[in-house]
Amino acid sequence: MKALYRNILGMIFSVMLIFIIFVTSFEVVCYGSPDFYRNEFIKYDVTGSLEAWMGETMSLDDMCHVLDQTMVYLRGDRENLIIETTINGEPAFFYNENEASHMADVRVLFVKCLFLRAIFILTALAIAGFLIVVAKPGGALYYLSTSFIRVCGAILAVVLLIGVLAATDFTKYFTIFHEIFFRQGNWMFDPRESRMINMLPEGFFSDCALKIVLTFIASVLVVMALSIVITVFTRKHKDDR
Repeated sequence: MKALYRNILGMIFSVMLIFIIFVTSFEVVCYGSPDFYRNEFIKYDVTGSLEAWMGETMSLDDMCHVLDQTMVYLRGDRENLIIETTINGEPAFFYNENEASHMADVRVLFVKCLFLRAIFILTALAIAGFLIVVAKPGGALYYLSTSFIRVCGAILAVVLLIGVLAATDFTKYFTIFHEIFFRQGNWMFDPRESRMINMLPEGFFSDCALKIVLTFIASVLVVMALSIVITVFTRKHKDDR
């Protein structure tokens, strides 16, 4: 019976750890690569797109500044999206009301994920501490590592399936994502009227998604490999106390 509840706690710990890794992977990609956005802007010629669709000119540096401040806003470190830049050689605010409304919804989702990650970190530490007390360090490591291996296999299978589906038709699943998380419907924009959609084309998001998934899978595989090693060396401790 004691093995059952220890395994259950281990599985809860593992699910939370995987969520922590996912949110951290997202954060690393979005905030840990200073040149990523500039390179993407060059790749998709976003300044040229803005001029072609809206007849407006912006420098690449100004575009990067707008996105940098947007990312600060999305993690809750800036109060608003009133971002002044230079358009057609004149001072102007980049976002219109509809764009700011959608980005406010994105901010709510992202901040909630960051808050949930913090809660999961504390809860995971509490579970690990409890297992160390009731099963000794060796037993705790055994239950946590074996549980992670089991949960990890299922999660990776789901992630790979989603990745394959998204690769076949990114537009379809990008739309489904928005329909699920942004049901208010303020996420569709006309490139003739929206600077934001010219700055952030679909290809930009597909590149971000790919980089996040690869970072997440690589991180999970490292933890999984470590868990396998720990399992081998702590197997004898599974019945402690």
